[in-house]
Amino acid sequence: MRYPVVAGQFYPVDGELTAMLAEFFSDMGTAGSSRRITAGVAPHAGYIFSGFTASRTFKAIYEDGLPETFVIIGPNHTGLGSPVAIYPSGRWSTPLGEIEVDSDMAKEIAKRSGIADLDDLAHRYEHSIEVQLPFIQYIAEKAGREVRIVPIALGLQDEDVSEDLGRAIFEASQELGRDVVVIASTDMMHYGYAYGYVPFRARGDDLLGRIREWDFRVIQKVLEFDFRGMFEELREMNHTMCGPGGVAAAIVFSRLAGAVEAELLHYTTSYEVSRSTDAIVGYASVVMKRA
Repeated sequence: MRYPVVAGQFYPVDGELTAMLAEFFSDMGTAGSSRRITAGVAPHAGYIFSGFTASRTFKAIYEDGLPETFVIIGPNHTGLGSPVAIYPSGRWSTPLGEIEVDSDMAKEIAKRSGIADLDDLAHRYEHSIEVQLPFIQYIAEKAGREVRIVPIALGLQDEDVSEDLGRAIFEASQELGRDVVVIASTDMMHYGYAYGYVPFRARGDDLLGRIREWDFRVIQKVLEFDFRGMFEELREMNHTMCGPGGVAAAIVFSRLAGAVEAELLHYTTSYEVSRSTDAIVGYASVVMKRA
């Protein structure tokens, strides 16, 4: 069992969590069955900052139709464990209950990847995957469905790693006949003193416009399924997006799975809540879809 490590910090517990999720999903439609969505991008900050944005990804998946398995790829912020770590088996716990790891899918991805390891140490204190689970549990309960997960933590993020992983996920899903949605867990630009940047002199709204410009240069590449161009933009701008490897793997998987379009559902920044320019983080919700 992997127990929660950021419950009560990044997101609330007990009834407060359920109430917050109900508010986020208050405009949710009916459960769908078309299954066009292959992947989604969702942020992993505290729910008061990015929860609504993240909910847009999962609302779209609910209305499109839930898969059997969510492969959730998040950055490894702790540095523990394997650089490409697939959680091998067992269950993850949140205040909403437990969710099972798809161990067959985890093993098959590791088998087909040239670089991934079956490793739980990288996940022990990592929050980027954990914060996605209450959203998945909420929509699964509403749909009356049982779903499983494959958590993957990336300490190594570049084009080659992403291409290997995205292809391995696709080949594993084909081999096992598994209906999969990939969730890339990432925040966008991290700007300010807290992240090693000295903010230029600007009013809050001016700075916000600059950060949006930087983020949308990256988002445009995601919408074009151009993961190599995305990495080029990140390097050119010295952009501090924390989970590009997962997004790139989602693009590779989606292309192989027949996706032809991507849609930006929501974008915001922490400034909307904090009103502080000392630390500003961008958040985006994106889905990738078949025709």
